[in-house]
Amino acid sequence: MKKTLAVTALALAAAGLGAGVAHAEELQVDGSYGSVQACDADGTNGSFQAGGVNLRGEDGWRYRCDQGNDGLWYMTIFR
Repeated sequence: MKKTLAVTALALAAAGLGAGVAHAEELQVDGSYGSVQACDADGTNGSFQAGGVNLRGEDGWRYRCDQGNDGLWYMTIFR
């Protein structure tokens, strides 16, 4: 279920990117991390893939690591 929602969110975001939407965008990256350090290590590279589109830090994309109710960490990218 969680994977389906993440894929749907990525597809909708990719469609929004193609349309040039100027509104704030936020995507939860598919997958989880056992620690905030592991999430942060992936986030610091500053380049993300969503729906076949490369999202770069240079283009205003940022990330944050949020802990879920299950104790795992999830990366959210936004701008």
